[in-house]
Amino acid sequence: LGHAQNQAELRFGLVIGNDSYAEGPLATAANDAGLVADTLGEAGFDVTGLRNQDQTGMRRAMRDFLDKVGQGGGSAVAFVYVSGYGLQYEGENYLVPAGARIDRDTDIPIEAIRVSDFTRALAALPIKARMVVLDASRPSPFARNGQPLAAGLALTEPEPGTLLAFNAAPGSVEPPANGDYGPYAQALAEVIRLGGLEPDQVFARVRLRVDQLTGGATVPWHASNIEEPFQFFEGGAPDQGQGQGQGFSQGQGQGFGQQQGFAQAGQIPPRPASMREA
Repeated sequence: LGHAQNQAELRFGLVIGNDSYAEGPLATAANDAGLVADTLGEAGFDVTGLRNQDQTGMRRAMRDFLDKVGQGGGSAVAFVYVSGYGLQYEGENYLVPAGARIDRDTDIPIEAIRVSDFTRALAALPIKARMVVLDASRPSPFARNGQPLAAGLALTEPEPGTLLAFNAAPGSVEPPANGDYGPYAQALAEVIRLGGLEPDQVFARVRLRVDQLTGGATVPWHASNIEEPFQFFEGGAPDQGQGQGQGFSQGQGQGFGQQQGFAQAGQIPPRPASMREA
């Protein structure tokens, strides 16, 4: 069965995978973003996919995404997935762009992007539903000087009409992944494709699946204030291979660099995706 979408509903996705960090490259972040982007494309989302964005690139991508979603009207649905490093500082969560220089804790609000600035702007748009997924709770290689950082991401109440999800519970981190994909992205893609589930149900099952994949080492977290009904698929996704890379049509993400395949030759994945890289 196809994706569950009424004729008036428009679906928009923003997927960013940052893996190129001098302080600690991430082995699966790019592949994870590609997997999620392909899954969203199959579910009917118009996906903008980006890789290794610096602060300017990430801010521009978020601003452009807000503009696009805002034009979708009251039935629009927005899904944002960021894979990379996330940090908490003074109770706020931040996403670390590629190329950020964070030598001490006080560099975080200068070099990184405060999540709440984006989620509040997204919540202000009169649309149907918003999902913001941060696959970014990881052991931090940053801020070796200054005050020690709290682990992972900070507990946050989602904005109205918004679901907020982390790959690990607030205050905890996901251990480095072994394999081509991280357990969170793998679980998210699998569960979205089951079909027939509301967003809160999707992420509840993701939590259980990650627990299985990691042997209990990681427990994801989410909170939802979405009230409108929404399903990614009606009763299941199409066969794998259909709709691959739909989210990375030519002409999207202008100014963010050339198309780049996520997977390097011989590394994987059975379902490759292309991203625009800074």
